[in-house]
Amino acid sequence: MKSFGDLERKCEATFANGGQFWHAYTSGKDTPLLFPDERALSYAMNTIAQAAFMYPDIVIVAFEVMNNHFHFVLSAEKERILSFWDFIQRRIKRFFPEIACTKLSINVIDNLKSLRNNIAYTHRNGYVANPSFTPFNYPWGTGRYYFMDYPSCFPITQLRYDDLRSLLRCRTPHLPDDCHMTSFGMDQPAGTLPGVYIAPSSYCAIKFGMEMFRNAHHYFSAVSKNVEAYCGVAVEIGDEEFLTDSELFAQLSAILHESYQGSTLKTLSKSQKLDLARTLRHTFHSSNSQIRRLLGLTQYEIDGLFPLSACKNK
Repeated sequence: MKSFGDLERKCEATFANGGQFWHAYTSGKDTPLLFPDERALSYAMNTIAQAAFMYPDIVIVAFEVMNNHFHFVLSAEKERILSFWDFIQRRIKRFFPEIACTKLSINVIDNLKSLRNNIAYTHRNGYVANPSFTPFNYPWGTGRYYFMDYPSCFPITQLRYDDLRSLLRCRTPHLPDDCHMTSFGMDQPAGTLPGVYIAPSSYCAIKFGMEMFRNAHHYFSAVSKNVEAYCGVAVEIGDEEFLTDSELFAQLSAILHESYQGSTLKTLSKSQKLDLARTLRHTFHSSNSQIRRLLGLTQYEIDGLFPLSACKNK
């Protein structure tokens, strides 16, 4: 068994040889609903796959598609990322015109720790947005491929040409014959249209991304426990509600134990609860609605504390 130092040096060497890394994302706060259902999300996934084949020099390390925004961790030239996004945006705009108002932000990732944090943050995004899933089975991205058994797939050659045109919503789909398709539904039969999309394992650097972590335990710990890292990335990109209610409650319990001598929420005064609200907002970037749910305050009280956030949510 290799030592911690050996494993870490191997990760560092892989990172150093990987080129320039970036976190590319669109805002989830200021964008209306883009993809209202699984069929729409499947189309977004297929569009990303087409873009990946159009721009083979872009290495997709990780990505997730949510109902109204995107996160990508990429290795590429910045200008190529902009072209990659332009292709995706133009294709999706034909059927979901609201995407025209989205703007892609790109942040440089300049060290291995930051890369790990951004991969974990990206894979948690769908889980936080949709509590029906975990970071390990959210279907719209690469999260369920890292250190997991890949979902069942079938060769793209099993699809009829007309079916492929229907899935991709284009007249002349050009995809490699070694592509594989997968289904978003856990109980959906493989090959059922339109609920299938090109599997991210066909065009993403899954193995390369996993090599940024020492082992599976290291990755699962990063995704499940590294609250400080989520906070850092969330602040960096201006994101909100990066912890689930249960995770935030665990942090709240620790604060109560440390700062309020183990008091419960029921025994705190109104002013103490308002102080806690400020802590949750500034330390964990929690949204007004999440703070209201956890502290049992009224919407009026929370919106009075954080009026700018209240205006954005109207």
